Amino acid sequence: MSTSSQFQPLVIPRDSDGFVKSFTLSNYNCPTASTARAFFQEYGFVVIANVYTPEQCNDTISDIWNVIESFVGKPVQNNEQLWNQKLWTRTGIIEEGIIGGGSLWTRQILLNRQTPALHTAFASVLGTENILVNQDRYGMFRPTKEHPERSTMTNLHLDMNPWLYIDQEDNSEQLKVLGELNYDSDDDWITENNEPGCSKVGELHVQGLVNLADNLEEDGGFWLVPGFHKYLTQWADDHRHLSKLYGHFDQFIMIDREYIPELYDAACHISSRAGSAILWDQRTMHGSRANRSVRPRYAQFFKMFPADHPAMTPERAEKRRKAIITKLQAGNIDPATDLTPLGRKLFGLST
Repeated sequence: MSTSSQFQPLVIPRDSDGFVKSFTLSNYNCPTASTARAFFQEYGFVVIANVYTPEQCNDTISDIWNVIESFVGKPVQNNEQLWNQKLWTRTGIIEEGIIGGGSLWTRQILLNRQTPALHTAFASVLGTENILVNQDRYGMFRPTKEHPERSTMTNLHLDMNPWLYIDQEDNSEQLKVLGELNYDSDDDWITENNEPGCSKVGELHVQGLVNLADNLEEDGGFWLVPGFHKYLTQWADDHRHLSKLYGHFDQFIMIDREYIPELYDAACHISSRAGSAILWDQRTMHGSRANRSVRPRYAQFFKMFPADHPAMTPERAEKRRKAIITKLQAGNIDPATDLTPLGRKLFGLST
């Protein structure tokens, strides 16, 4: 029997304003953290409210525009006529709304990565406060109601290879790939994100983003198939024929609707308020929907993972530390004064 006839997507609870149910955490061990973890385990994601302050959201949106204008070479924020395809091809991965080709290291994006409430959110789901933060990018989805040609693709994908995940007997390949990272390429920071190991070991890997403005249904953005994380192994086994199309080793698998129409029909947009973090199990099929409104959609992407992961050998940790310091120095950022004690731990600069 195929997964499509067995899989029953869950109905996501929403509040009276139509936003997905969210949780506010006071600390890592507060009673609400336990409830949020249970929600995450059931649905494959959770929304944590008030992770960024309103001021932080506004400052980050300003930084996104600074990055965009540095890429396109002219001021464009206040002139939507300049948000055209010709200029936007310089900003990053245009079809996915990604700003930046590699990891970004501006002062604002750096400060955001050491936000205590963000650390609390990830720690609550991962079950440990001893974690490291990755180095990722921004997202900006241009409004398309009046400019449909500016639309991003609607997609579902996995930041992992589901067939490799179910076929491997142990995490030796994960340990090998991560152990060989030198962090001398922007691609290394992305590779770091996409090695979840194998099903038999069953590590928890958590991805996330923070929405910087209220993200309504018509604004598009993040969506997922609720509850899919529990069915990934069965789905991958039932859909082995797709591995011939998408590869058995690629660690980013974007699947067209024609092959999984039932999952596209089951996917739900995760609407959330400004400053909210959405954390999801990496095994959950997810992606983004095109923006159909007159408002931009802004986000910052994250992953955090346990600092004591077996692949974080002393040799890799030292290469990573040196690479981060080099990046900070290039941006005139002093880790001793610009990073907090928590930030230095999250960046792997101190224990």
